[in-house]
Amino acid sequence: MAYWNGMTWECSPSVITYLESLSTSYSMKTDTNADKEGNAPTEQVALSDEEISLSTTYRVETGTSNIKEIIGQWKAMIGQAAPLIIGSEVFGPDNVQLQSVSVGSVSMRPDGTFTAAALSFKFKEFREEVVETDGSAGSGSSTGNVNASAVSVRASKTDRTARKRPNAYLKNEL
Repeated sequence: MAYWNGMTWECSPSVITYLESLSTSYSMKTDTNADKEGNAPTEQVALSDEEISLSTTYRVETGTSNIKEIIGQWKAMIGQAAPLIIGSEVFGPDNVQLQSVSVGSVSMRPDGTFTAAALSFKFKEFREEVVETDGSAGSGSSTGNVNASAVSVRASKTDRTARKRPNAYLKNEL
């Protein structure tokens, strides 16, 4: 039915786990650059990273044998990114990063064995960071993920370093 990074939601003869809720959101992100040297300000508009929330309930009665272990597996994957597959297609962006796992509505036996737990997951669109390279010709070129939004593009380290004024220069201005 669905999976992410090896974790599955499925309905089979031995296990029944399914997505109880699924939501996603899209929003606009604006970045304004007000140049202090008299140039006209620029504004870049792009979509914010997509966010996906979903929840499921693990139950001993539906085939999940060790719920504490499942919770531990999810906790260990916070920060990892992989495609979210629903049916046979990627849902949302190519990769989503697990941001958080919330555990609630826990039921347990007197010996402490979990018999049910509701888990909620928050995922966020994941993009590789833009990797900067120092161009030998001083061009300040950068390479990286072509999917990076215009809002995330910035000057290279070489350009930023060249733009800084030395401390001695600042003292002479005062």
